[in-house]
Amino acid sequence: MSVNDAMLNKDHSLSKSEPSILNSIQQLRKVAKERGIDGMLTVNKHTTFEHRANQRLQQEQIKQQKNLESIVVRANNFCDDVTCENIDPDWLSAFMSMAKDIAGSHMQTLWGKIFAMELAKSGSFSVKSLRTLNQMTQREAQMFQTACNLSSKVGHDNNHKILLNCHESSKSFLIFNKPQHKSINLGRHKLPYSSFLTLAELGLVHSNELEMVNLPLDKDLPVSYGKEKVVVKVKNKSSRIKYYRFTHIGDELAKLIPHESKDDYFAELVSHLHNAFDY
Repeated sequence: MSVNDAMLNKDHSLSKSEPSILNSIQQLRKVAKERGIDGMLTVNKHTTFEHRANQRLQQEQIKQQKNLESIVVRANNFCDDVTCENIDPDWLSAFMSMAKDIAGSHMQTLWGKIFAMELAKSGSFSVKSLRTLNQMTQREAQMFQTACNLSSKVGHDNNHKILLNCHESSKSFLIFNKPQHKSINLGRHKLPYSSFLTLAELGLVHSNELEMVNLPLDKDLPVSYGKEKVVVKVKNKSSRIKYYRFTHIGDELAKLIPHESKDDYFAELVSHLHNAFDY
């Protein structure tokens, strides 16, 4: 196919999609009709408010039924035949009340995964975690996914941490702003500080920067980044690791997101580990 043919096909596909672009009036009427609140817009003289309210409630119940059944189908794909405890009825009620309004296929898959994991192990997800996930927009969910992709685990602690800097404090001030002692710029890895603040407001990460001190000397310290694992040894009492830490809710929800390693970040992280530790 020539370049011109490809461009013609592209233009044709664009022209086919143009009718789907609605102006604000068309969008308003579309949403109003879908939600069953367009009665006065259509000047329907043959029905009452009561009749239209009953129709709207029935439409909502049908959509909620469809949402719940779709989530159950997705949960079934994650379940296995391992014996498990009975699910907590209060947790199940809270789950149902929130899940019934989850309409997007991607979010339904996440809620199905939550349901399956909770069935397999009761207490895997708190109601607070469900509420946080329920309040998250698609944009906020993408921010959290980015944060998860930058997170590591240090030692035998399962808490997710975004490592920022590894250095020896006794050498930190020998040369002002020495490049290897600067923190990793998360903005370069698609997590600007504004996004980090949003995640902190959602209760997914702690807003303050923390520092790991009193690391065990002459012992292996594993740092796991996704499938990558770096084992270092602490040779100096002044060695430090600065990081941002996920909250308990953040750790729970991180279990839903497969880790996608970012090579640039990992290379920068390894460089920082090399500054403070021996391999």
